[in-house]
Order: sequence, then structure tokens, then C-alpha cells
Amino acid sequence: MAYNEKILKDDSIRIFLIGSGGPFNNEVRLASCIAVIAGGEFFLIDIGPGTSRIIDIMRLPIPHLSKILLTHFHSDHIGDLGEANMMSWANGRTKALEVYGPEGVEKVVNGFIMAYEHDTGYRVAHHGKDIMLPEAGTPISKTIEFSDPNERILCFGTNGLKVYAFQVDHSPAEPAVGYRIEYKGNAVVITGDTKKTDTLAEHCEGADILFSEAISYDLLNNMIEGLKRNNLTRPAKILKDIQDYHMDPVVAAKVAKEAGVKKLVYVHITPPLTNKATGELYLKGVSEIFDGVIILGRDRMKFKLKPKE
Repeated sequence: MAYNEKILKDDSIRIFLIGSGGPFNNEVRLASCIAVIAGGEFFLIDIGPGTSRIIDIMRLPIPHLSKILLTHFHSDHIGDLGEANMMSWANGRTKALEVYGPEGVEKVVNGFIMAYEHDTGYRVAHHGKDIMLPEAGTPISKTIEFSDPNERILCFGTNGLKVYAFQVDHSPAEPAVGYRIEYKGNAVVITGDTKKTDTLAEHCEGADILFSEAISYDLLNNMIEGLKRNNLTRPAKILKDIQDYHMDPVVAAKVAKEAGVKKLVYVHITPPLTNKATGELYLKGVSEIFDGVIILGRDRMKFKLKPKE
């Protein structure tokens, strides 16, 4: 059961795309989760259902997980919060897990604490306080507060690593945030779920890698027509509604171009693109706008940025 702890000492930023999909259940893409290791820190951006199991399978250093940063509180971004906390604790984490998020994160964290209260008690009683340190079992919420909606604020910094949060527009899921990670001359940005805003490109400016959410309106509209033909009005309405608070791949490409990023990686891919043909339709028109590296995200993808400084 050995975990890869050597990568904690690397001077690079390492990014692991744990879950590249949205809320659609499928056999190809899990919901949102990105793991980051830099400056001796191991943390997660979102923790969608099923993703904590993949983190374990990939042998990432779970006992050293220190933080989870939530972009917002839709279920496909928080569903495995309880499991990530429990399993990292059971595997040796010795400090309380910090959970960052916009206003409302305390309520989310407290809900998971309550749901796992019995389980936490069972494990301490069964294995003993020397193995299951009680003070490490209960996560701590860290609310990200903005005095100016256009500002970018520092969530935490350590060993040259800086992680910033910025507001995005995923209304009525609000507030919602994206994150910018800077370390040794490199920058990585995760948009979170959002439509294009006036400040989004500014927060993504010059990023070496931009992980941008995008849903395909064209593919979804084709699905909607099929649902309507079968009188399935409820799912048809939902698929139509979601288009007003997400970007499509072409809009995301425009953000990447405006921001001058080097590499664009699509995440929160919706629908899940279960074959090559749908993948090509999803990316239609993207390369005509953005001339950098374009990657259709897949679960378990790995990225590494060596230090520039």
C-alpha cells in the first residue's frame, strides 16, 4: 500500500486530472477533481463523486493531503468530500484537512462532519487514538471572502507556492470561484464552472496551462431534440437550462486566446464524449480561434511543469 511520496520533494508543479467530466454518469469520465502537488503541498481542486478512489488507485500521497479547494457547491464538485477526508485520515494524515471555498463552505463542511460523525467515532474506538488521531479526523472550513468582486485574493502560500482565488459567474450557484496556482515561474489556472465574464481572461493571463470547463451546446441540443421526440420534457428542459451558466468549447478558446495561455485543457466535459466522433464535434471550431496546444481532458491525465526560476 505504498504511496508515491517522492513527488512531494520535486521542484515542479505536478497536476493530475482525476475527473474530467460533468454530472452525467458514464463509463468514461468521472466528475470534477484536479490534484496538484507543488512546494511540498498536495491539494485538490474539487472532489466529485468517485474521485477519491482514483486518487488512491493512482497512489498519490494521500497521507499528505493538506487541503481541498472547492469552486462551488454543486454535487458533482463536492460529492466525495467525506471520503477524501476519511480515507486520507485512515491512511495516516496527522493534521486536520483544510477545506477552502466561497461563502457557504462552512455549512457544506459541517454537513459532512455530521454525516460522518458515527464513522469517525467507530474508527477511533476500533483502532485507537494513536492510529486515528482524533484532532486530524474533523476537517476545518476556510471561507474565501472578497471585498471587491473583481479582485484575486491569496488563499495560501508556502515554500514559494501561491494559490489565488477569483470570482466567476455560475449563477444561481453563487458565489463561485476559480483558482490560479503560481510556483517557480509557472502558472496554472482552473476556471471552475462559469460563463465568460469580463475578468476571466485577466485571471487566466499568461497561464502555462488553463484547465477550462466547457459544455457542447451543439451536442446537447442534438440530445434535446431526441428527448423531445420521445416526450421526455423534463431532461430536455434541464439540458437546455444548463447552457446559460457554462461556456462552450469555442467560447473557452476565445478566453484562452485573449489571456495568451500556452496550453488549453478542456475539463467538466459535457456530454461525456464516449467515442472519437463526438470528441471531434466537441472541438469543432476551437483550433480556428486558439493556436496554442489544445487537449481534450481525460481522467488520469498527468502534467508536469519544470521550474523556470
